[in-house]
Amino acid sequence: MTLTDKQLRFIEEYMKDYNATQAAIRAGYSERTASTSGYRNINNDELQAELQKQQDVLRTKLQRQFASDAKRAREVMFDIMDDENSPPNVRYSAAKDLLDRAGYKPVEKQDVNTSGDIGIKVEWSE
Repeated sequence: MTLTDKQLRFIEEYMKDYNATQAAIRAGYSERTASTSGYRNINNDELQAELQKQQDVLRTKLQRQFASDAKRAREVMFDIMDDENSPPNVRYSAAKDLLDRAGYKPVEKQDVNTSGDIGIKVEWSE
């Protein structure tokens, strides 16, 4: 079975807010029967398969965009870290953020000395 133009439009509209009734109305179904039409479309196996395909395509596009954005963010962080005119705390913050995002979290250890004071020692773990 091939999906109709109206069903394809329903998928397009449904992906905007995942509201079947509103998607049915925006796709051109009667407002009076939009709830039923939306429910019927959502439970249609062929429509579900197409919806899944379109969601997969969108997910792939978003992953590619995020990968590109992450690469640019990394470059900006390196620029900040390398900028000797940036204040040391800003450079440190950029380095720390970069390491945090790469999964290198500091391990906090508590040391107790004989005087009873508690100090926190931060060590980087890999």
